[in-house]
Amino acid sequence: MFKKLVFKGLNYKDLDRFKEHDLKRDEMKSFYQTFDFIDLLKKWPDIVGVKMAKVTSPLKLKHDSLIVVTTHSTYSHELSYLSEQIKIEIFKALPELRNVIKKIIYETQEGYFKHRDEVAQSRAEITEAARPRLHPQSPQYKILKAEAERLFQHVEEPELRKFMISIYIQTN
Repeated sequence: MFKKLVFKGLNYKDLDRFKEHDLKRDEMKSFYQTFDFIDLLKKWPDIVGVKMAKVTSPLKLKHDSLIVVTTHSTYSHELSYLSEQIKIEIFKALPELRNVIKKIIYETQEGYFKHRDEVAQSRAEITEAARPRLHPQSPQYKILKAEAERLFQHVEEPELRKFMISIYIQTN
């Protein structure tokens, strides 16, 4: 008889506590795939290199295959020749995936990367908008302004000096 286990919040060490016959194979494999995939996403630039990570991304694990999306079919074609080397690098970084990934399938999805870049841009804008602004009457603002005026007192053009003071205050 199978015991009902809640996999939320478990890690690999927790699974050692349970007997094999208590774990449903499908649930356990699903747990391992979910956990490893997050690590795979984090380590992808180390596995394929920073430049290739900009134009490729692991998308999902399906059965025994890792689906990798690329921005252009040329990358998919060229990487297909390097699949074994990429698998070796994946297994070096994440040895527990050795029994999960048997092959790598490459797909071209340019829209995936456009969407990813749009999301990153909007997050950057939200972060910038949420950054607290100093009020001109606050003590911190006055201290930063005094430091900036001292630093840029040698700048003769008033507009340029004002601009540099403003940048100094905004970046500190």
